[in-house]
Amino acid sequence: MNLIDARRNAPRISVDGFCGVASDEHDLEHATMSDLSTIGLRLERPFDPAHARSVVQLEIELPGLDEVVWTSAIVTRAYLTPLARGRDGTPRFWCRAGLRLGDTSRRDRSLLRDYVFSQLMHRTAPTSPDRRLEERC
Repeated sequence: MNLIDARRNAPRISVDGFCGVASDEHDLEHATMSDLSTIGLRLERPFDPAHARSVVQLEIELPGLDEVVWTSAIVTRAYLTPLARGRDGTPRFWCRAGLRLGDTSRRDRSLLRDYVFSQLMHRTAPTSPDRRLEERC
């Protein structure tokens, strides 16, 4: 979790969640979400050059909540790591991408902001003396 980092414009949290990336056929392709902030996120998934776009539609599942945020996002960074070649000999890559949120409804933007800040407050809350004693035993 990066609460204060000079490189960041907003606090971010580490998450272990999923995100759906809409393709041209209106199907959702799954991606792993590892970082989330009020203005962006980090996704990881196999790279598919046929569906690569600089602006994507996302369905973000907020871990621990039964809520979904729909938004567009702009790919700001993408790193490709080589994988083993496919059965037909074509090269395959793993993609880690940083995305900046674009068009989002007011409701979804508020939900995302509240989620990130509540997770930050929960994770940085000081431990009570009784709880620290229990952890030592």
